[in-house]
Amino acid sequence: MKKSFLKKIFVASLMSLFILQAFYFAVEPTLSDAATVNDSVVVTLNVTSGVSISDGANSTMLPSIGITSDRAVGSSSWTVATNSVTGYTLAVKASTTPALRNGSTDNFADYTESPSGTPDTWSVGSGDKEFGYSAYGANVATGTWGTHTDCGNTGTGVVATGSRYRGFSTSDVTIASLSGVTPVAGITTNICFAAQQNNVYAASGTYTATITATATAA
Repeated sequence: MKKSFLKKIFVASLMSLFILQAFYFAVEPTLSDAATVNDSVVVTLNVTSGVSISDGANSTMLPSIGITSDRAVGSSSWTVATNSVTGYTLAVKASTTPALRNGSTDNFADYTESPSGTPDTWSVGSGDKEFGYSAYGANVATGTWGTHTDCGNTGTGVVATGSRYRGFSTSDVTIASLSGVTPVAGITTNICFAAQQNNVYAASGTYTATITATATAA
């Protein structure tokens, strides 16, 4: 009876020893007879999205409109840079309607494109005086704004061949866009301004339009 009891104790102790040994190897995986062990870490870097725009130069349209000259053109430009993976949009708007005004004395109506909202070949009807804009550059849609690479002749005020114009709005209108990251130097978009009086005189004075360009990371 005593021998049987001692035998049971021996067997139970032996089983406990095997269980403790198995647990030890389970919780201590780095203790091994292998020649090497390894572990991995994850390194994370967050790159934030941003966009910048250069200062556009003020524009004086030439030649001056008066008794002997009915047309004038002008230009400016902005350079946009972004690291946004989805790119950017560049939009413009005027601060007033109509955009080009001589205080409360007189104004040039915003160009009336046809159909409305779609840039078209510059044309001002008899008895009208109008002011509008076009654009060109690497990210400007030529199917919308035309195939020109300059704004026209500042000596005669004639707009560039192949250009298409529309009137300004007090709401943003996109003139350029890109679906990707730009070079560090950015990408330049050019804007053209045109004004014309046809068989009518604009009152003498200084006419101004304030145009705001907004670059947005897409």
